Amino acid sequence: MDVMELDIAPERKDVVLITMQSQASIGKNPSSSPTTIMTSTTTATITRTSSSASTLNSHPPHNNHIDGPLSTSKAYLTDDTHDATLQETIYTPLRLLIYDFWVLGIVATFAWGCSVTAYLLPLFRDNIRNNHLDIGVGTGYYLAKTPASKHRKVTLFDNEPGALETAKKRSGHPNARTVVGDCLKPLPFSPTAAAEEKFDSVSMYFLLHCLRTSSPREKTAAFTHAAKVMAPDGVLTGANILGKGVRRDNFFARWIRAKTLEHGVLSNREDSA
Repeated sequence: MDVMELDIAPERKDVVLITMQSQASIGKNPSSSPTTIMTSTTTATITRTSSSASTLNSHPPHNNHIDGPLSTSKAYLTDDTHDATLQETIYTPLRLLIYDFWVLGIVATFAWGCSVTAYLLPLFRDNIRNNHLDIGVGTGYYLAKTPASKHRKVTLFDNEPGALETAKKRSGHPNARTVVGDCLKPLPFSPTAAAEEKFDSVSMYFLLHCLRTSSPREKTAAFTHAAKVMAPDGVLTGANILGKGVRRDNFFARWIRAKTLEHGVLSNREDSA
């Protein structure tokens, strides 16, 4: 990843929206987000020339790629399944059951000041394309709320098998492929695949603030790895809850922030835009 240009609205809110386009897409008009929330419209060249990118790309090559057409439906378990990050289950069946109502409905709207239906869902719908990769799937809400297409291929990527199973059932794409893995490591898809086999859209909604690292720089490795498997004209969208540089929390937001940090649900104390 080279440079991200941020266009931040003057109002200081708690959620940053992300739109990143591959170099071939620069000059097109990505979907703009409302100025009532903190907004990041990111146009990034998919190159790795900056010093920060050198740090982000210091991982050794990943040899367990999934080769061949990306439409193949196949469950894939990385060699790192012994890792605590892959064994820990945050999204239990009970949490998945209430996630849409509580996290995407009540908390997003009244704690973070960001209506999912008004802002995030339109951003997702406007940018999903025919070969889509969803990283950090949650309950599969965004796919479930987006009209399915018989021409669309969907790959679901998460470190929790339970979330993947739920998201696949709800996605409207019964042939969706589920992949277990860590988005902070090279993704298990061939970076040398033909352009037509790479992902032309990638989504990361409410993902970065949950990653098990306190370093924003380490979190941006997710963008670097995603860029390697994106088509030349691909687009990446997402949203992240910020920990710094935001509006003053209301009582509800302070309580949610304290409890989620205490229990390790959020890891975003240093996240800013």
